[in-house]
Amino acid sequence: MKVKIKLFGNLSQRFPDYKPTAGIVVALPDGARVRDLLTHLEIPKSREAIVSTDARIMKPDDILESGASVRVFQAVYGG
Repeated sequence: MKVKIKLFGNLSQRFPDYKPTAGIVVALPDGARVRDLLTHLEIPKSREAIVSTDARIMKPDDILESGASVRVFQAVYGG
């Protein structure tokens, strides 16, 4: 299956040819979960990325749908 990904924050720096307006298309096995996507994108758990689709925050165990438009945000901390 394929999903369209848009990266926010410093996450896009991991992909030199990334174009924010276009995003990237990623091929994953059917039934892939959010955690599988983050592994595929090589975003470590320590980065605590926030993933959303259809204006809904996804959990690591949520299954992605083929053709989904996914947004991956860098977690922000403040003090």
